[in-house]
Amino acid sequence: MTFSFTPPTLMGYRQRILTGRSVVVALVFILALSTELHFSWIESLAGAFLLSTNDRRPESGAIWEQGHLSESAQNALSQHMNRRQDIQREVRRAATMGQVIGGIEAGGGAMISAAHFLELYRKLPPVLSQEIASPYALLAYWSSEKWQRTFFDFQGAGLAIYLLDAHSQVLRRFDIGADLVDHIRIGEVAIQTGLDQLGDFSNHIFPAERFFAALNALPASVREAALAQPADLLKVSGTIRRVGISNISSAGAVDLGFEVEDAGVLKVILTQGSTTAISRLRWVLEHQDDSKNGSLPGGETRP
Repeated sequence: MTFSFTPPTLMGYRQRILTGRSVVVALVFILALSTELHFSWIESLAGAFLLSTNDRRPESGAIWEQGHLSESAQNALSQHMNRRQDIQREVRRAATMGQVIGGIEAGGGAMISAAHFLELYRKLPPVLSQEIASPYALLAYWSSEKWQRTFFDFQGAGLAIYLLDAHSQVLRRFDIGADLVDHIRIGEVAIQTGLDQLGDFSNHIFPAERFFAALNALPASVREAALAQPADLLKVSGTIRRVGISNISSAGAVDLGFEVEDAGVLKVILTQGSTTAISRLRWVLEHQDDSKNGSLPGGETRP
C-alpha cells in the first residue's frame, strides 16, 4: 500500500483557521477583552462573589491576624483609659489620704491639687502626717505659691509623692515606705505589742477609764490639742485597756499610746498631741484628787 502526503499550502491553513466557529470564538474573546478593559467587570464579579461568601470563609492569613491584633490592642487601650479616668475622678473626690492610696493601688499614679493634698494631710493623725512630710516644709512650698499640684506614684510597695509647679516641674519628692502606706490606708499606726514592752511609755501608763476622765476634765481647746481626732479611736476593733504618755517630746509633740485588746491580742495605737496640752493632761492624771475638787494647773477650774 502506498501513502502520499501533500504539504498544506497557505490557502489550506487559511481555510482551516477561518471556519465559522473559529471566527465566532475570536469575536467573543475580543469583545470580552474590550469590555473588561473599559468596565473591569471580571474584577467586579470576583469581588461580588468573594463578598457573598465572606461569612463562610475562615479568617486566616496575615491580614486577618493583623486586624485581630489591632482590634485587641484598641480595646485594651480603651479599657485602660477608661479605668484611668475613673481612678482620677475617685481620687479628686477622696475625703482621706487612705482613699487616695486605695484608689491608685491598682492603677498607677494620680494627681490632685496642692490644696486638696493639704486638706487630706491635716486630717491625718500627727504621728502619720509628720512621717509623710514636715509641716514646715509644706508651709514653705505653699506660701511660695509655686506648689500647684501633687502627684502620687507607687514605687514597688512604697509610694512617691511629688510636689509640682504649674508646669509639672518637680519641686520636692517624698518617699513613703510600705509600712507607713499601710498605716495611712487604715488611718492609724499600730504596734503589735503591749505598752509594757515600749520603754518610752514605761513611766506614765494609766487605765483607759482614768485617762479619758482626766481628758474630759480639761477645757475643750486643751482636749483638742491633746487628742485631735478622738473619733478615730471609736473605729478601732477591740477594747482600749490602758493609755501611755511618752517620756519624750519632739518638735512640740508627745506620743500617746492606746493599748487595745482584740480577741486576746494586744496592740498599741499611736497618736500625737501638743506638748503643752499633754503636760496639763498628765498633771491632772497625777493629781486626780485635786482636779476633782476643781483645781487645774494654771489656776483654771474644771468645767
